[in-house]
Amino acid sequence: MTLLLLSAGQREASMHRSTSSPPVRLRPASFGAVIVALTLLASLPTRSAQAAHPVLEQASALLEDERHADAFGKVSTLLPTLIPGDPTYVAAHFILGRSLMAMGLYQSALRSFDEVAVGPGHTLYKQRMRAYLEIQHKLPGNLATVERLSEAKPSAFKSEDLPEIRYLLGRYHFDAAEHTKALSDLRKITPKGGEWYLKARMLMGITYVIKNQARPALEAFKDVLRYADRVGRPDFYAPYEQKAFMALGRLFFSIRKYETAGRYYDRVKEGTTPWLDSLFELGWTYFHLRRLDRVLGQLHTLNSPYFEDRYYPEARVLEALILFRTCRFPETLVVVQRFLRDYKPLRKELDNQLGGSRSDAEFYWYLASLAADKAGLSVALRRIFNAALNDRELQRVFTLVAKLGAEQTGLAKLKRNTTATKAAQRLIDDLGRVRNVMISEAGAMARKRLTQVRSELTEIIRQGLRIKYETLKARRNSINDAVRIAMAKTAAAVNEPRAADDEHVVWPFDGGYWRDELGGYTYDIRSRCKQKHFPRGWKNKKAAAKPQTSPATQAPDAKTSGGK
Repeated sequence: MTLLLLSAGQREASMHRSTSSPPVRLRPASFGAVIVALTLLASLPTRSAQAAHPVLEQASALLEDERHADAFGKVSTLLPTLIPGDPTYVAAHFILGRSLMAMGLYQSALRSFDEVAVGPGHTLYKQRMRAYLEIQHKLPGNLATVERLSEAKPSAFKSEDLPEIRYLLGRYHFDAAEHTKALSDLRKITPKGGEWYLKARMLMGITYVIKNQARPALEAFKDVLRYADRVGRPDFYAPYEQKAFMALGRLFFSIRKYETAGRYYDRVKEGTTPWLDSLFELGWTYFHLRRLDRVLGQLHTLNSPYFEDRYYPEARVLEALILFRTCRFPETLVVVQRFLRDYKPLRKELDNQLGGSRSDAEFYWYLASLAADKAGLSVALRRIFNAALNDRELQRVFTLVAKLGAEQTGLAKLKRNTTATKAAQRLIDDLGRVRNVMISEAGAMARKRLTQVRSELTEIIRQGLRIKYETLKARRNSINDAVRIAMAKTAAAVNEPRAADDEHVVWPFDGGYWRDELGGYTYDIRSRCKQKHFPRGWKNKKAAAKPQTSPATQAPDAKTSGGK
């Protein structure tokens, strides 16, 4: 498209048919030249400042030719000569921001767009907001862009961008614990918003759970499942369906509707991201349903070598508790000893790392070194690492730090390829300060998370030691009344071994794990308690079971696999 660009003075002269200042026809206008002209025309400054600056036109032409470093140099050299707030100054920063984005220097571009200080009525306002959104796509952990987007009205964005904008704002308010504001933004996203609608419904459900409002939380999570019937099953849908199953399982578990919780947990597909968590939580669900054979079956899967670097310390303690309550004392001690062998060194390692004098930044670099050498880590250290990084907010900050590190490399390259070396160095220094702040924030968040992990692990170890102590006492029949009652109730609850049917075969576990069996194990857990273990005069609903002597249960840790 060819444009005739006239300065305000040229337009005025043309309107009065003056021959002293004839209009000038320029070459086909570049993107940058159009930006300069529109900026000048929108702000209507004095005549002397209205002419499109030739340096900006040259920079625009360089941008078109993809000579981004040269364009950066042209504009950076011009900027010190301009007055802040002047239309040419605004246009220069906009072109500078675009040149930096073209080189992948998004954090640095953010600062340039901040200098494009124009209001909603200005031609560049919407383009500036669009630039912030583009930066958010490249630096998704950068809350600074969301803060800037929150200042704009919906009319500043394209209609197709509104679902994303509203989700980002909802997430921003959620992280700030402003739940009412978060819900207000998230509710505005309709199913036409596609993946942003699913993200919004999941976050709404979590928000309602935090607010102890079970009914609207239930509806929000179910909206994710209804999406398949109302809209379809696009490629992005499957992970959200699995997340919804997990969320509904947790919701019903929290209100003690264990049968319903179990049905949702059971719908999580094997091999998906939440599958292992669903097995663990389904184990607790079966525990409350007194399906102890299935509890131990789920825990048996979690203890397989396939998942040795996953962090489920409570699974071992739950297994030991069930074995103890069914009077399988030798097996109980074996499980507890294995648990203590694996997790006491982990707690000690946590004590060592958290008890030092590292600064938050130094703590970040310690975790970064673990990430770089992950293959050489021991199982215990891998568990530390997984425990620390299994946090969405922490992952967000770590990812952002890595992206800023890559941008520092890009700025160093720019400095070598531009004449404006001082301007490039200022960007390097500025980015260094921003990244150092983010590194300290990441280190502080990781330290807090690991401190929480250590506290939780200390409590679980205490529970394991308590079970060991009670087991040693029980072998001498020194059992308190509360434990005797628990043993009696467990004896009444345990199930008969699962029988074969048209869809299942019973295959004794021989010590080898097969992937197609994971999640399908059951455990022959008939109680070995005798009447002497129960409270005096206890009339049980089931007679105390005779000790099991089949080969599947002679060994302390032998289990039975129910084929799927």
